[in-house]
Amino acid sequence: MNETNKTGIFWGVALATALIAAIVVWPKTNDESEDGYGRFVGEFLFPEFKDALAASSLKIVTFNETLGELKNFEVRKDSDTGVWTIPSKGGYPADAVEQMKDAANAFVGLKVLDVPTDNPEDHSGMGVVEPKLETLDVGDEGVGRLVTFKDQSQQALASLIIGGEVKGQEGQIYVRKPGQDPVYVVALDDQPLTTDFEDWIEEDLLQLSSIDVENVEINDYSANLGLQGRVEIDQNYVVELEKDGTTWKLASLKEYDKTNPRAEPSEVEIEDGKSLNGQKMTDLANALDDLRFVDVNRKPEGISANLKADKDFASDNDSALQLAARGFIPVPLGENGEIEILSANGELTATTKDGVKYILRFGNISGTAEKSDGDDEDESESDAGGVNRYLMVTTEVDDSKFPPPDLKPIPQTIEELDALDRAEAEAAAANAPELNPTPAQPDPPAPATDANATTEDNETETSEADMTEAEADTPESPTDEEATAAAPEAEMAEEDSAADNSASGESTIESPTETADDAGETEVSGEGESTVTGEGQEPQADAADDQTETPSGEDAANEADTDQPAEDKTAAKSDAEAPTASDSESEQSAAMAEQPVAETEEEKLERLAAVQEKITKENERKLEERKEKLQQAQLQSKTLNERFADWYYVIPEATYSKLRISREELFESEDAAPAAPSFNPAAGPPGGFQGFPPGLGN
Repeated sequence: MNETNKTGIFWGVALATALIAAIVVWPKTNDESEDGYGRFVGEFLFPEFKDALAASSLKIVTFNETLGELKNFEVRKDSDTGVWTIPSKGGYPADAVEQMKDAANAFVGLKVLDVPTDNPEDHSGMGVVEPKLETLDVGDEGVGRLVTFKDQSQQALASLIIGGEVKGQEGQIYVRKPGQDPVYVVALDDQPLTTDFEDWIEEDLLQLSSIDVENVEINDYSANLGLQGRVEIDQNYVVELEKDGTTWKLASLKEYDKTNPRAEPSEVEIEDGKSLNGQKMTDLANALDDLRFVDVNRKPEGISANLKADKDFASDNDSALQLAARGFIPVPLGENGEIEILSANGELTATTKDGVKYILRFGNISGTAEKSDGDDEDESESDAGGVNRYLMVTTEVDDSKFPPPDLKPIPQTIEELDALDRAEAEAAAANAPELNPTPAQPDPPAPATDANATTEDNETETSEADMTEAEADTPESPTDEEATAAAPEAEMAEEDSAADNSASGESTIESPTETADDAGETEVSGEGESTVTGEGQEPQADAADDQTETPSGEDAANEADTDQPAEDKTAAKSDAEAPTASDSESEQSAAMAEQPVAETEEEKLERLAAVQEKITKENERKLEERKEKLQQAQLQSKTLNERFADWYYVIPEATYSKLRISREELFESEDAAPAAPSFNPAAGPPGGFQGFPPGLGN
């Protein structure tokens, strides 16, 4: 090898060494560096997930460190009906529209704030270990929640493992995408991402108001499945309660004879002075209003909405044992051998003013029943949380709330129409208020004592003297015979006067004095004479002045007849007071107008047809009103039963204790403190006013 070749080889090796050195020390790109995921800071974590309404399912997987088990909670919308259900609870209907929207919006627009690590060894410390059963053991820590949203076609929209909170950074949480190592820091409100059953359902089970409850019936008994499948029933009492306004009253109380269980219950007579326990009834009504449940289990098939079982159910031993384990005993009680459900701890019936009757049956304590094969694998009895109790609910329509309306009879003949008119007239007369009621006669005065006798005698004499003077001043009224004799003469005089006026063509004009006098006085014929002051009369002082200046027609007549005998005066007075012919004709016309005009046969038939149409429409309106109310109650009962039909409900034991009233709690305790008397404003404060001894000031 010559020197030239050696030099070439040397330079070739040097160049290769330099190239390798350059490759080793050359700066790495962001994608290759340990901090290469930093480019995601400020970017959307799920840029394709923009519409929260696109999410049709949500699944949350959590890990129980103590049991080493996974728990799945899922909410899904049915593609055909659009109804949200909870598959992890047997498909129970979910009230998930708003809750689902809030949960999905937590992922929409979620931005990366930091990428602290991509080292898998850091996952446990940040709480973002993926919950996979095959990679986890009992006691493993740092396992996060796996949250996945999917669309209608079950394609994943977003999936994220949610870990622990970032220390010192409020509202920031560690998260990680499944199957990837980088851990991100995001600002996430994870409260909507809850697995609590109550947060995804309509908690108000009965959906009734306590003020609408009008009747309550408590059937206090216990039932259990004894040896060899024998049903043992211990019946205590049955009480019916009804609400009058805001006060509960006892309608019926019956007790069973303990020595003869097969005997019918007997009515209990309530001792005088005993009153219902108002506080217990208030608590019961409020518990119905706010009845909430914490869990559900699906009932076995074959139990209808009215809690009756078909005949095939009797041969299904597994289903019967599942019912009995939860405190519901199937017993053949129907007329045709139908199987009805008795409950371990009695029943409660509540009827609303709308005619819907709720029937509640109380079972065993939740958690004591064995798990059946039909339950979900990830569901345990301990999920109910604490001491709870099983409940079955159904509804039916109470027909007694819809009595047939009182229909009015429709007359078919004229005779029936006349009878209807008479009945209505008699009813109107009986109901009409008395216009001139007879005043109550005062009690006669007590006999005067000797000391007051003289004074009363003097007053009586004085009064009689005054009356004598008044009678002397009052002109005598004409007798009936005198008035009858004077009437024809007055009529003839008026006719002659009218004829003279007609012949002369002059109209009679009253003098101002006479007009004023007529306006000021009104004479009423009858026994005696009555003068009534009218609107046209001037004050008494002015009238006296007018009489001084110009005497009225009556005064002038009296002055002119001063020298006439008394009999002539009486006759003249009678002539003036006698009714005229026109007055008599007016009275007769008025009397004739008041008399009903007799209907013709045709008019009666027309009125009969009109009355028939009117009564028919009124009766139809009453029937239609009852029909609408009944149909509304039937629809409400049907809708509720569709919710209740397939489920056992689990309610808190505290709620159960308010819905059950023992025989001893039914009435107020005799040892209870008496209720404070109601305050009467007219009586003053109890014990008198302050500063006064008791009794004063009342």
